[in-house]
Amino acid sequence: MKRTKIHLNNKLSWEDWNYAWNLEKEWQKSLPRFSDREWLEIFPEVKNSIPKLIKEWEEKRNEIREIIRKKLTLIKSEVSDEFGRWFWREWIKINEGEELLKVETHIARLKKSFLLTKNKVLKGEITEEEIQRALSVPIESLVVQPLKKCGKALVGLCPFHMERHPSFYIYPETNTCWCYGCNRGGNVISFVMLLYGYSFKEAVKYLINH
Repeated sequence: MKRTKIHLNNKLSWEDWNYAWNLEKEWQKSLPRFSDREWLEIFPEVKNSIPKLIKEWEEKRNEIREIIRKKLTLIKSEVSDEFGRWFWREWIKINEGEELLKVETHIARLKKSFLLTKNKVLKGEITEEEIQRALSVPIESLVVQPLKKCGKALVGLCPFHMERHPSFYIYPETNTCWCYGCNRGGNVISFVMLLYGYSFKEAVKYLINH
């Protein structure tokens, strides 16, 4: 699909901006989608860099975890009222919590790519294409509990444990989730495994057929 040029006279109207934005989204959708295996075939020189990248991202993950630990300790010792503690914990969830999940997702993908460079079969007979299809299923489409918008996240009651106050966060941009009450979550495959007690293979098959 070709990009359409919009000639600027003085200023763009809201209709022009909206039209341009829709064109951009359509163009993005028209781009080819490659699996991790296909990307490695296109750029084979990346294979030797994966272990180093995994180490760098794991160090970043440890840094974020330490920041969260220090901030939670500070809140516990310095903030006396319950509302104040709740507010700052929510702030950490939306900021450092979301960043941590993105890093975790990136590490998981790098490790999966590393296995592909060794020509290892992932999780039994499950193919890379099936895994990618499963990972593309939005987590929010599997949740029956009401969800509310909170910044870039969706918030609701945790489906993994009983609770009265919502602590379950879904991050649509990365299609990951995390419950800050029971400290469980991950990508959509992990979500199904936790929710139904499925194995990795069973979760992938469930998502493909969903």
